[in-house]
Amino acid sequence: MLSMVMSAQSPLTRRECCITIHSRSKMNWFINIIIFQVLLGQVLSDLLCLSSDECSCKHHVYKDEIQMECGLSTVEANLMESIIKIECNSDKIHWEQHFDQINIKDLHYANCLLSDTGIYQTISTLGINKVQNMKLVSMRLNGSLENGYLSNLESVKTLDISLTKLILTNESFKGTPYLTKLYLRHNYIEEIPSGVFKSLTFLEILDLGDNKITKINSDLFYGIPLKGLNLDSNYLTTLDLNIQSLKHLDVANNQITFITVGNLSKLVDISLNKNVLVTMPNQTFENTSLESIRFSYGNFTTLPHRFLTNLDRLLYIYLRSLNLEKVPENMIWNSSNIIELSLASNRLNELPAMFFRDAGKMKLLDLSKNQIKNINYELLRPLIKLETLDLSNNLIVQINNFGLRYLRNLKYLNLERNKIINFEREALNVPKLTTLKLSHNKISSLISNYSFSLHYLDEIETIDLSNNFINCIDPGWLNLIKLNNINLASNNITILRIQDIQYINEIVRTNLNNNPLEIIDLSNLEIFARAQSPPHNFWNNRRINLSSDKFICDCRNYEFARFLHNQMPKIVYKYLQIEQKLICNDGLRTEFSNVNMESLTCDWEIFDDEDKTDCSECECTYRPHDKSALMNCSNKNLTLAPEIIISSKNINYTELNLRNNYITKLPNYENLNIKKLNIGYNNLNTINITQLPKNLMELHMEHNNLTMISETNFNNTLPNINIITMNSNSWICDCDAKNTINFIHKYSSKIFDLANITCYQSSTLLYTLTVEEVCLERLNTATIIIVSMFLAIFSLVLGLLWILYNNYKTKIKIWLYSHNITWPISEESLDQDKKYDAFISFSHKDEELVAKHLVPGLEGGNSPFKLCLHYRDWVVGDWIPAQIARSVDESRRTIIVLSQHFLDSVWGRTEFRTAYSSALNERRSRIIVILYGDMSTKDLDPELKAYLSMNTYIKWGDSWFWEKLRYALPHRPETKNKIRTKIIVPDKLNPILLT
Repeated sequence: MLSMVMSAQSPLTRRECCITIHSRSKMNWFINIIIFQVLLGQVLSDLLCLSSDECSCKHHVYKDEIQMECGLSTVEANLMESIIKIECNSDKIHWEQHFDQINIKDLHYANCLLSDTGIYQTISTLGINKVQNMKLVSMRLNGSLENGYLSNLESVKTLDISLTKLILTNESFKGTPYLTKLYLRHNYIEEIPSGVFKSLTFLEILDLGDNKITKINSDLFYGIPLKGLNLDSNYLTTLDLNIQSLKHLDVANNQITFITVGNLSKLVDISLNKNVLVTMPNQTFENTSLESIRFSYGNFTTLPHRFLTNLDRLLYIYLRSLNLEKVPENMIWNSSNIIELSLASNRLNELPAMFFRDAGKMKLLDLSKNQIKNINYELLRPLIKLETLDLSNNLIVQINNFGLRYLRNLKYLNLERNKIINFEREALNVPKLTTLKLSHNKISSLISNYSFSLHYLDEIETIDLSNNFINCIDPGWLNLIKLNNINLASNNITILRIQDIQYINEIVRTNLNNNPLEIIDLSNLEIFARAQSPPHNFWNNRRINLSSDKFICDCRNYEFARFLHNQMPKIVYKYLQIEQKLICNDGLRTEFSNVNMESLTCDWEIFDDEDKTDCSECECTYRPHDKSALMNCSNKNLTLAPEIIISSKNINYTELNLRNNYITKLPNYENLNIKKLNIGYNNLNTINITQLPKNLMELHMEHNNLTMISETNFNNTLPNINIITMNSNSWICDCDAKNTINFIHKYSSKIFDLANITCYQSSTLLYTLTVEEVCLERLNTATIIIVSMFLAIFSLVLGLLWILYNNYKTKIKIWLYSHNITWPISEESLDQDKKYDAFISFSHKDEELVAKHLVPGLEGGNSPFKLCLHYRDWVVGDWIPAQIARSVDESRRTIIVLSQHFLDSVWGRTEFRTAYSSALNERRSRIIVILYGDMSTKDLDPELKAYLSMNTYIKWGDSWFWEKLRYALPHRPETKNKIRTKIIVPDKLNPILLT
């Protein structure tokens, strides 16, 4: 079942109908619907799209289209274009629906089986009255194309049958007597019956191409007013036609060896391409009206004399790829109206001198792909109106003076793919030339006799010089004021300067791709950009394409890097636009656009400066990013540091790298403009800070044999220093290291490796040490011996008393003190100048114990104590180690709240060492240890562990805790409580580590 939509037109109204084919059982129902639609058609102009259970209908209102689908078959109706397309895709189609008779301009059938009753019966059943143009594609017939298939189609003017296996008979087209155009391409036709076209007395165009025809009878078209005949792509071997009306003949792609056109008096153009013709008679076309001949792809090595002479209507000649080795001098004589001649893709090495004698009107000459070596200006002399000349793919070596002098109207010249080395000065004196193609030659210079070879080309717009050997851009380009496109790709240009670009005046596009570009110097680009005319004349369309894999990625291209990174003024980018893909010649194929500008340096020798000093022994470079000099003396096995450092008035500073040598001492660099000094990995055992450069910003002295810094005054040294590294040296940590420690404390925020600087053969960090700690009093050996002997004798006298007393002394003293009985030995005279009774050292994590228990318990009561607390009594901003030392020194006792938190604190251990050092100096027991919480003895500092093994301590929670603690503190008379201002300072147990 198949549904269709047709368009119908009447003198009164335009009715749009939806055609649906249904089974006989529903015929009456559909007829009623159609009658109802016709009645409404006077009021409504919309299409009516009917559907059934077996067919669907899609209505495209805006396109005025309806598409019906019934299984595999479809019908599309376009009412605006008056076209119906039927695609069957099935042989079981029964046409039954009747409609009002309508006229259709185009009817397309595809994939249908033609019934014996013919096409007319089918379209009549569907309600189609007249069809002007009919196209049948991939049809199926039962046998040959008999008269019945195309009968009663008098209205058809154009018939196109393709992709259908046709067997023609003399009766095939009797039903279409008014055909004017008949297309029968690609239908596997083998034979043409002698009378098959006799009934087509109006036929003008016949296309029998792409079939299997082997023979055409000379009288086959007798009596037919045929004007165009297409017989291409068949198997014809000879051709002799008698068609007086024929104007257009195409017999390309056959096997023709002989052809006669004497009876084709009105023949205008002929195509003989791809045949096997080897010769023709003289003046083959003398009795024709020939205007165009196309004869290409054959083996027609020699043309007959006067081949195309005396053809005053001849305009176009295309004789390509025929293996022609020569042409007769008189081939086109007396054919004076020729406009275009192509002899391309032959084997010609020259043309006769008088060949163009009568070709004064020729505008296009194509001699490409031959073997021509010279341009004879006398040969071209008659071509005064020639506009296009193609001599590409020949063997031309040189264009001599005046070679093209007579071509005063030439606009397009193609000399690509020759062997041209240069031009003589007057060779291209062609004033109207707009396009010049010279690619794939051997041109290395455009200079001839000290003059620019292209200077006559006042009207030139496009020049293609790609794939030559040009190595520079000549200033002569400046005179080519209309030039807007130049191709210099694939040449030998290595350096491009802004001066070169300005000579290419107002070019829209310049192609410099695939040159071995090494340097692009844009150092004066800003000057050129600012010197341009006001914005309305500004060269904002200048665009250059660059690519190279030989690019030098150093400071010579620094200005170009600035351009790529948009670090130039905006006016520059209005002056010039660059598209580039430049690859560094570093072996890594790094793209220059990805290179860090700071890494672009040059050898010191390249740096152009008369004031610069010489560089010896080391590798010296210049870095334009910050205008600095880099002197790299690393890995040179030097034992002495260089005393002469590179410098110049035009650089900002010098970087000196002496890394990884055997240098033991530095010379005096105090007055040199060195901002970065690297002396790491050497054998330095001492360094004089005052002899370092005054403006030094970076100092690297790690991995040497340095033991100490000897200077004592650092007030005016290294005022601009930002980075210091000094790890992995032999730093001593005794009293001789006090200057080293002072240096570290002063520049701690600048020392990058602060946490890695340790004492020699120790893990002790230097920044945790204080001068007081490392400078304990050195006891004289003799004094120690005398004291030891005295103590030995004294101990013998008091030994027994001491043993007895020692067993009970603590309890006795505590009991006496708790009952306000003053101890016989008073400390008041010794400690009368000390500010505090006790300094409490604790971890901030144990602050609750101190604040809620110890402080209230000791500062209250009848005998209050004056305590020093870091969060209350320290001065904001002072150096922490100094405040620790001061707190210990101003306190009569130091109370250590010993806990696991305390052991984990660097500053806690520092406070213990300070207190312990003070006690040793004064030979008095001033440390009170309170054990708080559980802790691991393995975590104890060796000094603390030793102290606890030899001294008593108090444990928090002991029933006698407060009595023992008050007894251990200084014995003072009862005082009143004082209210002190609380000073908040940074937690000393949690310092900020400097990196």
